[in-house]
Amino acid sequence: MKTLYFDCFSGISGDMTIGALLDLGLDFDYLKTELKKLPVDGYELRASRVMRSNLSAMKFDVLMEGASENHKHEHHHGGHEHFHRKASEILSMIRESNLSGGAKQFAADIFTKLAISEGKVHSVPPDDVEFHEVGAIDSIVDTVGTAIGFDALGIDRFLCSAINVGTGFIHCQHGIMPVPVPATADLLRHATIYQKHAQTELVTPTGAAILAAVVNRFGPLPPFSTDRIGYGAGTKQFADFPNCLRLMVGEENAVQPEPSSGSVIMIEANIDDMTPQNFGYVMEKLFAAGALDVLTVPVQMKKGRPGHLLQVLAPRENSEALSKIIFRETTTIGIRRHPVDRTTLQRQFIEVNTEYGKVKIKVSKLDGEVVNAAPEYDDCARIAREAGVPLKQVQAIAMKSYLDKAYAE
Repeated sequence: MKTLYFDCFSGISGDMTIGALLDLGLDFDYLKTELKKLPVDGYELRASRVMRSNLSAMKFDVLMEGASENHKHEHHHGGHEHFHRKASEILSMIRESNLSGGAKQFAADIFTKLAISEGKVHSVPPDDVEFHEVGAIDSIVDTVGTAIGFDALGIDRFLCSAINVGTGFIHCQHGIMPVPVPATADLLRHATIYQKHAQTELVTPTGAAILAAVVNRFGPLPPFSTDRIGYGAGTKQFADFPNCLRLMVGEENAVQPEPSSGSVIMIEANIDDMTPQNFGYVMEKLFAAGALDVLTVPVQMKKGRPGHLLQVLAPRENSEALSKIIFRETTTIGIRRHPVDRTTLQRQFIEVNTEYGKVKIKVSKLDGEVVNAAPEYDDCARIAREAGVPLKQVQAIAMKSYLDKAYAE
């Protein structure tokens, strides 16, 4: 599964994201051609190689006709106040365009997140959030350009580091606002944020909306095999650290180098008044937020009521976020948390070829000796659906291919 990791050591903005995508290999001419599918003009695009604290990065700019290069500030405040676009109009423009289905979905998701948060902090319905002329074009180009990049690079999963948001205050149409500004703070509610190095804003609302719309899990970089790395430059320059966004593309959980022992948290809740089919959705949310394991057990509760015991195994640092998801998504009014010691085997994914395609085999080792091997369910299920053959047949063929390869070695 192709995974993109956002390394936000100096925050994130829309133009930084596109710059990093270009550095990863997104074709600039292709980007410009795709953006022309939108009924938006009055701007030109520029991509240039720059240095940020001795680090080479790609700088992406949207240059407005008749405006200086430094006009751009993604908060949609000030200048050209005579013309506005509503969020609902921009979303309709995206959905009615000739962009690919994947790019449309990414762009609509990102822009919807942005409109919802902007509307929330200014007490305006999301559809009625207005972007002035310059801010609208910036937002459209950055949002749709990012979506085009994600789709063109074939990204399946998104992860994100802790995010440096900067500190201090900024001046905007609504007055003096603290960093992060309210819309950005709202969009990053489930992320880990911190303030370091810069007395300025490092995360813009568009950058935060990108993360809120696509990131499957916030947290430290997991075991990861990196194929490509891209750096997108920010406009500001700092003397002591590079103002860049780093994007890394590769495969997640390729190897866990050593058996590990450690303490994790078990979160539990007794639930007797929730529709059972909703547990599947809750599980998806919990895994996306970093749960190590999630299970439900049918139980008989007080007064003979049937119910379920929800158990979530999680790293300590994800405990609070996962607890909030349980409260929001289930009917429980209380949870229990207690530390649990666990030991895990060394795990490695080995890809094998079958007559139907490639399948990953999860191999577990103890002291260097293989003790378990099993084909990945998702790979086998996808192949079974595409080839129209029984799932168990695909699993058996994949396992035979692995054993033949192991014996040959």
